[in-house]
Amino acid sequence: MSSTITLPNILIERLVVGANEQELSISQYCQLLLENYFQEYDNQSISKPFDNQTLDSLKVTNLDPSLLVLIHTNNTPNVGALSGHINRLFPLKFGCRFLWSLLKKDGSGPTVSEFHKEMRSEIISTRAQLKKIDENCGRERGDRIHSSFPNNERYAINRFLNNYMVRLPRGSEKNPIGALFDFGLITIVKNKIQFTEIGRQFALLPNPIIDDNDGTKTTLSVEEQMLLVSHIKNNMGKEWKFIRHVLDGIHIGSNTPNSLLSRISRRYGGGTNANWSDSVIPHMRSGVLGRIQSLGFIDRKFTANKVEYILTLAALQIIDGD
Repeated sequence: MSSTITLPNILIERLVVGANEQELSISQYCQLLLENYFQEYDNQSISKPFDNQTLDSLKVTNLDPSLLVLIHTNNTPNVGALSGHINRLFPLKFGCRFLWSLLKKDGSGPTVSEFHKEMRSEIISTRAQLKKIDENCGRERGDRIHSSFPNNERYAINRFLNNYMVRLPRGSEKNPIGALFDFGLITIVKNKIQFTEIGRQFALLPNPIIDDNDGTKTTLSVEEQMLLVSHIKNNMGKEWKFIRHVLDGIHIGSNTPNSLLSRISRRYGGGTNANWSDSVIPHMRSGVLGRIQSLGFIDRKFTANKVEYILTLAALQIIDGD
């Protein structure tokens, strides 16, 4: 039998502070710390100078479409709604273009370790470039593009690579982890990262930020949003049900953080099939709200320190059409 370990109060306080800063539960934050500890490659590389302009090299006009020849199927089982860690969707676009830039002449992709290593050397300069775009366009705090990219701290970079990109399964896990894989945009074939058909299509579509350096628009184009919405609806059933539950709730008046939290708790909380804990539900709420905003389904209205969620025309068309 395992024995109980009592942690020093100062360590507990540091864990609480760290968890709050990352908007995670204590258990999730501890898991993140362990992931950082076991990360295969250390973060020793220094980011390239800002004038390297990583995003410019990822423009669709600077990449070779003839390399997109090895397309595979992602057979990931639909195990549930996406993790609350995934609250922005522009990193998916960045990840797909970055993978495209690493494809070899025969179309074969890098290993996960190679992918992580290459991205570590670019990610901080990418964040700096996105921050410049945010500043030039005056994007508001909750809508800043660079905020979903990591700063130069090891845990932040590892978290980005593991949660938004991809990592191999560990222990009892059966499938790779990470948004690129969970969305079915990539798969792993003989230890190499390869595009799926939906990933290939998504990578090819023009993007306002990467291709036009235009921070005045949404981070995903209407075409990109439509492609992802169709893919989620047809291939990610449980994620789509969660999205619809939230959209329907906002539509009938659960349009504030607290009222939406109550609605999600009734459907997904303790005693339900999902059985999400009280600490997980706020995290899942924040994640899905970020995703549906990226998909063009909601806007946020701020009054003093209060926020309300407003459905867009695109969301109303979804609700009226079903």
